[in-house]
Amino acid sequence: MIDNRFEEWKERQRLVGVEQGVAQGMEQGLEQGVARGRLEGERALVARQIQRRFGELPAHLNLRLQSASEEELATWADRILDAKSLDDLFV
Repeated sequence: MIDNRFEEWKERQRLVGVEQGVAQGMEQGLEQGVARGRLEGERALVARQIQRRFGELPAHLNLRLQSASEEELATWADRILDAKSLDDLFV
């Protein structure tokens, strides 16, 4: 009887651990998805601003934009207000 209860308890503890692991994984996945979505949104906004100000972006600069970090995008978003050319923007 004690052995059975111990085994039941052990199984419940294992299931709780699995549930906690799944919940933690889902939370991490959601956070990563939100961060990725925010980055893509910033990238799209900067691309739209550049296109409106300077016209179509050359392929090599578009590749640079598509691989830009959040910090680079923020810098370019600020610079676009004063930049006279794409060279000024992507210094």
